Amino acid sequence: MVFVTVSSVLLVGAIFGFGHFMTPNVNDAWARVVLEGVGSALVDEGVPEHMKMRVDEGSVQEVYLNDNTLFYSLYRTDKSISTLLDYYENLYGSQTRQVVPPEAKAHVLAQYPKAERAAAERRIEETEKIINTHHVRVEDEGWGAFATILTGKEDSMEYTADIVERFREFKKTGQVEDLGKPKIVVAFADPAEGDTQYFTVWPGAEFDQRKVRPRGGEDAPGYDVEDIDRPMHSKRMVTFGQEHGGVSYEVIVYRGPGNTSTVEDHWIEAMQDDGWGISETFAVAREQMDDPTPALLFSKGTREAYISFNRIGGGDEVTSTVVINDRS
Repeated sequence: MVFVTVSSVLLVGAIFGFGHFMTPNVNDAWARVVLEGVGSALVDEGVPEHMKMRVDEGSVQEVYLNDNTLFYSLYRTDKSISTLLDYYENLYGSQTRQVVPPEAKAHVLAQYPKAERAAAERRIEETEKIINTHHVRVEDEGWGAFATILTGKEDSMEYTADIVERFREFKKTGQVEDLGKPKIVVAFADPAEGDTQYFTVWPGAEFDQRKVRPRGGEDAPGYDVEDIDRPMHSKRMVTFGQEHGGVSYEVIVYRGPGNTSTVEDHWIEAMQDDGWGISETFAVAREQMDDPTPALLFSKGTREAYISFNRIGGGDEVTSTVVINDRS
């Protein structure tokens, strides 16, 4: 039996990728903020080793994500991320089909106000591209992902009409099962081991895509931990939970205005006010590292909380990733 050590931060990146990659918007900047924030926390050498899970390679794991249930299996490979994604892209192949025939496209676009037609045409083209290739593939430094939807009609003349109807129903319900059977692979480079960790991810029954992200400036569905107070004016983006091997793992991702110094000050003051003790040993160890991701480690009873915070993309907002382990 092969055991694989996995950072719960990495795991959240993988399963959050499920919600992102099931949409046609492959240039989703908001999703990239979460994935890059999670990825930077993963490769940070300061993440305590004991805050990582050990799971059987290939075993099925169940997790909570933003009021949804997901399942995943974890694997390791010596293949590069690009080579791994090439394999899945070649496996599922592609064909050329028209979602909207040219003679009908003008009629469809005419139903939109003039100011919205360009955006509507781009959406049609992007949807047609996804249907033609059967997949979405995204790669960035240190991570990549592949997603496809299987309906059983890939080789049928009915495929185009069927998938268009499926997308129409999905838009109304948000239920991923209306699209078909999703196949998701999210991979991260693991510098510590010199290889690649990758997850296959699939949804539980009644997985609701609409719960994956915040909407209208509100928090994403999920929950806060009572004695962990978020930075002021920040929004909750991800709530993740899993129990494994007698340990409870939770990861909550917040994003809000500020800089890393002000966010660090908040976490130190707020956590100590709530009865958490800061690890001075952890702080000293961080000082010996070259350019570490800003992070803190706290403990309270049987729980530990690792908090990393960074600014992504040069904006004026900071993403805080809070990892909580309970070994009671």
